[in-house]
Amino acid sequence: MQAVRFLFSPDGRLPQTPFIYGAAAIYAAGIASHWLTTPGVIARAGLWPFVVVQALLTWVWFALHAGRLRDAARPVGLAAGVALLYALSLVLLVIVAASFFNNAGEVPDANTAGALGLILLASILAVLLGAPHYDLAWLMVAALTAAALVPVIVAVVFTVWAATRPRREGEGA
Repeated sequence: MQAVRFLFSPDGRLPQTPFIYGAAAIYAAGIASHWLTTPGVIARAGLWPFVVVQALLTWVWFALHAGRLRDAARPVGLAAGVALLYALSLVLLVIVAASFFNNAGEVPDANTAGALGLILLASILAVLLGAPHYDLAWLMVAALTAAALVPVIVAVVFTVWAATRPRREGEGA
């Protein structure tokens, strides 16, 4: 019961070692949750399973970081700001994905959607890595790619920062 409480409640304090294990599990679950965006899953259930899992993971991420920051006598608002930045990037991702997949997640042919995604990825990589001239399109793709990665980079850097904060003075283990 204690494990469920520290995963879902932003109250209380969380020492470094459990925080590191919890954060690693959250990031692993976040990576695994992208399986919910495969064409087969989206064809059957739409984007909703991915949205629900990401919302849950974002809340658990916040709860873990709030407990760790409270243990280190730091303001919890920092974790709320990073979680909000990540949530906003997820909203943008879902809007783009929903419009890409037509009618908010209903894909007439999952194989077509998978092929389109692969072609889109290949064209972005080709533009970024081998464009003979750097025109406005390359600059826009690079800027959008960087903007998409910023919330993830901020979250990871914030996690490392929170994990390295010393425990509040005068408190027991």
